[in-house]
Amino acid sequence: MMNHIPEHPLVLVADDEIPTNKILSRIFEREGYRIHTAQDGIAALESARRLIPDLILLDIQMPGMNGFEVLQALRDNPATAGIPTIIITAKARQPNDIARGLDLGADDFMAKPFDPGELLARAHSKIRARKLEDALQRRTQELEVLLRVSEALNQHISISELSHLIPFLVLDLLPGNMAAIYITDEHEMFIPQQVEFKNIASKGQHLDHDTVIQRFTYYHRPMLWPSIHPPLLDDYAYGMAVPLQHSEHLLGMLMLVSNEHPYDENHLRLFEGIGRQSALAIKNTQLYEIQLNYSLHLEEMVEAKTAELKSTQQMLIRAEKLASIGHLASSIAHEINNPLQPIKIVLEDMMEDLQNGLPVDIRAIQITQENVERIRRIVNQLLDFAGKRSNNTTEFQLIDLGNIIEDVVSLNRKLFDKQNMRITTELYAPLRTYGNKDQLNQVLMNLILNAQAAMETGGNLLIRAWVDRNEIILEVSDTGSGIAPENLNKIFDPFFSTKQNGTGLGLFVTYGIIQGHHGTIEVKSKPNVGTTFTIRLPAQQAM
Repeated sequence: MMNHIPEHPLVLVADDEIPTNKILSRIFEREGYRIHTAQDGIAALESARRLIPDLILLDIQMPGMNGFEVLQALRDNPATAGIPTIIITAKARQPNDIARGLDLGADDFMAKPFDPGELLARAHSKIRARKLEDALQRRTQELEVLLRVSEALNQHISISELSHLIPFLVLDLLPGNMAAIYITDEHEMFIPQQVEFKNIASKGQHLDHDTVIQRFTYYHRPMLWPSIHPPLLDDYAYGMAVPLQHSEHLLGMLMLVSNEHPYDENHLRLFEGIGRQSALAIKNTQLYEIQLNYSLHLEEMVEAKTAELKSTQQMLIRAEKLASIGHLASSIAHEINNPLQPIKIVLEDMMEDLQNGLPVDIRAIQITQENVERIRRIVNQLLDFAGKRSNNTTEFQLIDLGNIIEDVVSLNRKLFDKQNMRITTELYAPLRTYGNKDQLNQVLMNLILNAQAAMETGGNLLIRAWVDRNEIILEVSDTGSGIAPENLNKIFDPFFSTKQNGTGLGLFVTYGIIQGHHGTIEVKSKPNVGTTFTIRLPAQQAM
């Protein structure tokens, strides 16, 4: 099938690091891919233009030309503009870098280190999507050719006119030296009608009609040679022949031969389409009184084929949309569950107090109201993101980070106490910064809940914050199970999680929020010792 990936796709790996080139080569060679490597941007661009690979894995930081410059040059060249390209780099964590690569036409982005299985899956998807797009484009071109043939043929209403026109159209639309048409009589015997040659020098060449008719009658189906033996004509190395058939009625035969241009299945499929259009035009000349009905039938055939191609394309788009919806649903659930957790805890405490005849804690009600309000704001932010509200900006103001820390700690203290965990703070005021209270609250909540999950058998959580020159430094340190060294560079990647039921969005969202506040976040961890997250934010001096 044309939509399938080639048996051994060619992948161009462009990376200046030799170990990375070798790793990527081994990953893809094990799966049957062919590999070509380049270690600088100029070599990568030259290889892409020369080889036209099925996929390019492109690093950003390369000598000669960087990845962005190579990508721009690829997209500016019609010969390489459609090659699927995945950016694989450790240098593009900045959202602007990712956006730049995608704006230049990159098909995907993966950060180092990457998961080989995910990389192979994405590569397979991009190559398959490109092949499908090529197939759709080819089918579209074929339909345009058939429409041209239909328009030309339906302007003629005599067998003589059609017999002269059809071979001429075949040589105009397909490579070949000679085209011939045969029409059947009332006894379905083939009668030679017209032979058209590509150049004048060939017009005196003899054509053995009896041999052609005899051999075609034996096969009586579309044929392509030299795959069949004997061919219809011994004097031509390459050729095609198709029956001109309307419903169950054999109307004739159409042949195209060449000594210069080999034919393949794509040529034969288009030739069959021309044969079908020719048969229809011939039938219309024989049954002129129902010409309009046959024209309508032709339009229905074209519409059905177009609808089939569109349906295939829509299925691919629908699959991509379903994957995006799944990711979005996980993200929404993660964001809403964060404030729901303290609400649940507070309500359980209030229920316990009521059952024991104790008065309801006013602060508990306030905490519940605050988190309900937070959920409302999250929903509004989602609506903003979806473009359903006119106000689509994040609200920043001067805030005291210490107050946010104290509120979040107070909210989680009972939970920690119940699970044999201790949470302490060391805050050195003032901790003023310019930012969004809800987002920074979300950052603290994510880090505290991650620490709580890492200390299943108990432990200590220490939150320290102070000002160093023009920066607020915030440390969140736990004595939990720690993070494996091979996972340290992945924890901020979207959908990466070591938890059994984790979504892999918490630290990804946290990373994005800190970046949006012009800050940085780092992590240090030792297995079975603990983990420390260090956040740096711009400090605001008191007015």
